[in-house]
Amino acid sequence: MRSVKRWRLRIFAAIFCTGLFSTSAVSAESAAPIPVPQVSEGWRYSLTPYLWLLNIDGQMAYGDHPLVDQKVSTGQLLSTLQYGGMIEGEVHKGNWGFAANLLFASIQNTGTRIRDKVDLGSTTTAQLGIYNLAATYTILNTKQVYVDAMAGVRIFSNDAKVDVNVQGTPLGTTLKSSTTVTNPIVGVKGRYKLGDSDYFVPFYLDVGGGVDGTQITSQGILGVGKAYDWGDLMLVFNDVYYQTKSKNTTTNLNFYGAALGVSFKF
Repeated sequence: MRSVKRWRLRIFAAIFCTGLFSTSAVSAESAAPIPVPQVSEGWRYSLTPYLWLLNIDGQMAYGDHPLVDQKVSTGQLLSTLQYGGMIEGEVHKGNWGFAANLLFASIQNTGTRIRDKVDLGSTTTAQLGIYNLAATYTILNTKQVYVDAMAGVRIFSNDAKVDVNVQGTPLGTTLKSSTTVTNPIVGVKGRYKLGDSDYFVPFYLDVGGGVDGTQITSQGILGVGKAYDWGDLMLVFNDVYYQTKSKNTTTNLNFYGAALGVSFKF
């Protein structure tokens, strides 16, 4: 049971660890860098592919008794990744807007072991997604700072399949499971310009939970960025936390690491 929980921690976390969607942007004319966007009645768009170098801490306890304390590095997560992608997009008109952060990965572990059986090489494959979708409204906008309030949902999906290859089990035996959990979230996001330079501090904070055993989920981002005429380059620290409870079992998952993003503006 403990090995199964460890594998679930790795599968759930790997969605965050890598993947970069390719994008292209064509601009008719070069414009001056814009560290802090300004609200206007025209449409504004941005598209940001990024790479997250993730580490994970996971703890599981039954009542007051610890069961699992797991630490997984970026390298360990990458070793199970087949392909994946991470991208964030925003659209604004006036004070209103919409933001989406989409993460997807296909994970395969050919070293799956089924306990209490003579395993001849079972394989686990998972299609995983975490999708943040939120409406935004600009509550502060000056030459120095920009802040959006937001409300939306965080969706987690996991479609897993185990191709069983154990002694005494017919060939072609497959175990499948499918999970989708949607939690409401609220938060703020924005950026602060550093002096008169083209550098800025991007920030993000949300909190939510309350659905299907999720007691609380949160995400926090803080870093530094530089504005160019074509868009932005950002290096941030990203931290995502989940606490879930099922009967007397509590699970705490903390995903953290540096992330590098390139934002294209339209």
